[in-house]
Amino acid sequence: MTTFSPPSSLEAKLVVLGSQGVGKTSLVHRYVKNAFIPPAKAQSTVGASFLTTRVNDPESGATIRLQIWDTAGQERFRSISRLYYRGAHAAILCYDVTSKKSFDEMGRWLQELKENCGIESGRGDLIIHVVGTKSDVVAQDPKKREVPFERCIGYVAEQLYPETATGTPNLSATQGSPPSTHHGLSTATTISSPHTNRSSGFWGQEAIWDCCHEISAKDGEGIDEVFRVITRKLVEQNIMRSEKARLLEEFTARGKTPGVDANGGQGYFDLPNGGNGSFRVGAGDKRRSWLGFPATPGALSAWTGDETEADLEVNPRRSGRCC
Repeated sequence: MTTFSPPSSLEAKLVVLGSQGVGKTSLVHRYVKNAFIPPAKAQSTVGASFLTTRVNDPESGATIRLQIWDTAGQERFRSISRLYYRGAHAAILCYDVTSKKSFDEMGRWLQELKENCGIESGRGDLIIHVVGTKSDVVAQDPKKREVPFERCIGYVAEQLYPETATGTPNLSATQGSPPSTHHGLSTATTISSPHTNRSSGFWGQEAIWDCCHEISAKDGEGIDEVFRVITRKLVEQNIMRSEKARLLEEFTARGKTPGVDANGGQGYFDLPNGGNGSFRVGAGDKRRSWLGFPATPGALSAWTGDETEADLEVNPRRSGRCC
């Protein structure tokens, strides 16, 4: 029987999105180079820039080569920066905790991400985390905070995990934050900004808390945790794809149709039509491509390179202000 084991080296693309001035470049620079760019020396990103680093996942022993794309937040560069979303495996949506406007504008960034990554849902196979920046500013002066952390929790629950927010009011029928616009069109019917009047029933969902963070690029607080969680999810996705590929290979070797039990019941893939359908199976490389491993665009790919890059060991301890 053929078995699949996750490769020890993977390559993934991560895009960082958000309005101008929220601190996207400072976040990336702090993580990769462990240095802070003072606001007086910071320059606006034109189009997009990217840094590459290698991250070691301690649980699996895998090494992930991360391409971190820092996209421009200025409106005049939007048409260019959207080109860099495609093929992304993960995304970080940034807002400034001292700027309600930057939080309200996240709706259009999320909508662009969905459109350009070819996904119908904010989740799917794309890992999305929401990060509030400049936590050091509100730590020194709490009055400068314009976005409570609870709003970030509510936003993630509503936009990325809507099944947990079934008991919350309908945003289209309630008064919340003003909807943001994109190319002159309101996104209120697609991606709305959240309001503060929310049920706390979803607060026990670990998946939601894992997607919400507050960080400080100035002192580095919470940044390692953001990338630690994302890296772990990337590895877990790859393991799941490998397991599906192994099961498909096993079924094929036995001359069976994947997902259909020999007695007519449902198999591993749990077909929705009572187990009476079948999958069209072709050559081995096409089967793997159908599963998204390793040939499908957007799927994690194995990497064997000799480039000299920053080696980062992910700290398994959870710390900082992130959840």
